[in-house]
Amino acid sequence: MLPRRTPWFLLAVGVGFLLVIRTTAADVADKAPPAKPATVKVEKSNLTSAVVVKGAIDAGKSDEVSVKPKAWLGPLVIKKVAVEHGAPVKKGDVLLEFDGEKLDQMLREAKLDRAMADLSIRQSELELPILEKQLPLDLAAAEREAKNAADDLARFLEVDKPQSLLSTEFQLKSSAFNLDYSRDELKQLQKMYKDKDLTEETEEMVLKRQKHSLEMAEYSSKQGKIFAEQSLKVTLPRREITARDAATKAEIALLRAKDSLPLAFNLKKLGFEKLKYEEAKSRERLNDLQADRAALTVTAPADGIVYYGRSIRGNWSGGANLIPGGTVQPGEVFVTVVAPSPLTVRAEVDEKDLRGLKAGLEGKATATAFPDAPFAVKVNRVGAAPLGGKFELRLDIDGAAAGVVPGMTCSVRLVTAQRKDALSLPSSAVFADDGDEPNNFVYLPNKSDKVLKRSVKVGSTFADRVEIIEGLKLGEEVLASKP
Repeated sequence: MLPRRTPWFLLAVGVGFLLVIRTTAADVADKAPPAKPATVKVEKSNLTSAVVVKGAIDAGKSDEVSVKPKAWLGPLVIKKVAVEHGAPVKKGDVLLEFDGEKLDQMLREAKLDRAMADLSIRQSELELPILEKQLPLDLAAAEREAKNAADDLARFLEVDKPQSLLSTEFQLKSSAFNLDYSRDELKQLQKMYKDKDLTEETEEMVLKRQKHSLEMAEYSSKQGKIFAEQSLKVTLPRREITARDAATKAEIALLRAKDSLPLAFNLKKLGFEKLKYEEAKSRERLNDLQADRAALTVTAPADGIVYYGRSIRGNWSGGANLIPGGTVQPGEVFVTVVAPSPLTVRAEVDEKDLRGLKAGLEGKATATAFPDAPFAVKVNRVGAAPLGGKFELRLDIDGAAAGVVPGMTCSVRLVTAQRKDALSLPSSAVFADDGDEPNNFVYLPNKSDKVLKRSVKVGSTFADRVEIIEGLKLGEEVLASKP
């Protein structure tokens, strides 16, 4: 029978045993070798680098249709659409018609303007020669009037005015003389009749007549004074003023005629030239309107398939308003007639995918609509400069592509580089020093703590692998990552 303290003894022995086991395991762990770093081997394989891009099918040959009116400036209103989108057409087939009501009104007005311009030119052609012949006659008439007015003034001042003054003075003297004579004669008769023995009847008759003569002389004397005063103070001064004004006006008229008549003739000539210019413009406008009117009936420029809108690098836009009542702006491409073949592919590539892309490179394309029917393509052009951050890529469809039409989308795969039986490593195992000339290297596995680097010469990068040209042999191991 065990003593009562046995369970405590057994417990102490167990704890001690566990401590011994833990200490032993820790010592063993401390003495274990470190884990071996992951490595990769240089392998030989066929390396391929490819670019896959999205593209759009475009026509190799197409004719854009637009109306570029010369005289009409407003939008064009569609009257009738004759051909549906996607329909085949022949050259000359009517595609659509625009409303020409307003243009017809402009044509009527232009024809009236043209007719009026013709009449104005004919009138000027008749008037201009007459005005040219009349010009020297009018100048000569103005010169004669100026000369006559000057002569009249000179004659008045030299002859008429002095003569009028003399005549007035002489008339005054004559009136005074007649008055004095009548008075003296009356006095003499009265004396005579007193001395002679005459009958009273004879005496009365003679005296009466003489008295009347005296009254007439007195009246004439008064009238002469009035006439003289009127002549000296009114008539002659007014005649002089009139003569001077007439001479001045005639001289001014002559100066004006010398300036204005040739000017009026030259203005008439310029007006005639302007009429001819305006007539030519009206004729041109009429021709432009007639051409615009004819262009309102739009026909197909070539055989092909009708596409509403236009293609911009393979993407179709516009054409949504090609319905009766819709509008098209002058010069806007609203229809494109595309040839069913040849077809091309337009795509865009990132700058990082440019390497290896060049004209003549062949590849495969797959239309989105026909994923099981790839067709051959060949690079025609690679954009020399970026557009919107990407480079344009044009490819020719080499051969038949059943069911493929412009406007479809596709995926293009181009193999840009290939290496057969090439030595390679994963890209993550090859490193490069910073510097002007890159120096590629790898890390070699080593039993010591020292890191070993080896320079290598690399070629192209294919997806996640790098071609090794020099520095390593087939099967050699390198570290899979930087230690």
